[in-house]
Amino acid sequence: MKRFQTQHKNLSTLRIVKRQLCISVASAMMCFSTPAISELKALNDYEMSGVRGQAGLTIDIETKYTMGEFEYKDAGSLYIKDISLTGIGGGYVDNIRAKVDFTDGNETLQAGFADMAFLGAVGFLDASETDVAWAISEFSDGAGGFGKQFGDGDGFIHITSTDYGLSFDDDPTPADWAGNLDATKNAIDFHLQEGELGLRSSDGTVETALSRNLSIEAYLGYLDIHLTNRGNGMSETTEEGQPENILLGDSYIGFDLKFRVEDLDIDQTNNATNTFISRDVTQAGLTLRDFRIHNERGADTLGSFGYASIEQKWGAASNILNELEVHANGGGPNRVDGMAFYDINVRWDWDLPHISLGDTGLSIGEVYLTDFVIYNTSLVISAH
Repeated sequence: MKRFQTQHKNLSTLRIVKRQLCISVASAMMCFSTPAISELKALNDYEMSGVRGQAGLTIDIETKYTMGEFEYKDAGSLYIKDISLTGIGGGYVDNIRAKVDFTDGNETLQAGFADMAFLGAVGFLDASETDVAWAISEFSDGAGGFGKQFGDGDGFIHITSTDYGLSFDDDPTPADWAGNLDATKNAIDFHLQEGELGLRSSDGTVETALSRNLSIEAYLGYLDIHLTNRGNGMSETTEEGQPENILLGDSYIGFDLKFRVEDLDIDQTNNATNTFISRDVTQAGLTLRDFRIHNERGADTLGSFGYASIEQKWGAASNILNELEVHANGGGPNRVDGMAFYDINVRWDWDLPHISLGDTGLSIGEVYLTDFVIYNTSLVISAH
């Protein structure tokens, strides 16, 4: 068992408190005091199911931060002011566990909604509920475990909840199922805030605020990061969803994020002056209130547990520059010119119950998007 706890109170302060770090079950016993050993003996079957004696690292995270300003500078610059991340209602973003493993290709690792599958299989969730039944089928390893297998030498990071808020003292009953499912879906909450996003002149004397008062209250389902080990070669792109006419690195990093935004508010307050078009026309003053992002309706909800989904891969890219640019930059064949983001798949629904323009605060109406899907999409980024 290994545990780290981090408390990140601001940009300049980062405390990492080492609680318990034990490499094997035998050494773990030496890390506990006598009362802790007594508590360990009382662990129930669910809690003991997580003790497999596998190598790997478990990191428990508790964090809060503030940042006065972030600036990306080219000639002019883009800035973001007054950034903060807390739990909903204040306090820490906590109840987050990251499991880090490097696999031999044979072991089954916790991934995706494997926890939901396990809870359904042992009776804490309704195994016949649509998403739970899908998870049991999708993540079963055929030997009583739940998760996924990855390639030999691959790295895998699974970020999910430390505690789903369920009681394991008593045997589960059907009366518990609905409440248990709600608890698992709301286990990790966070509140991201931003004071202002804008543009700044090269000498810093002129600023244009593009938006103000961004507030996002959301819940994390899980984040999986897959680091593939396929060598340092580059290959031609041949599959749908990959950028065309370039070379991609054989190894890549895969991301799979599930989240749900319950309340997003933002004000747009462009304060540019002396524009060619009258400011009466261009000053939209767009305001959004109570904006939700989820996947709770439509034809693609199966296996989502109501979470919006973003999946993508990151890899090295070559042959982005044309022949003249390669020659001018002293390059040759198979040089790495930039980074490709590919196999981008996004699935979500949007609820926009309040949209107002100008300063009146009066909504122009409600807008709902269902089965908003972006798929087989790629972006290739390089410097110029």
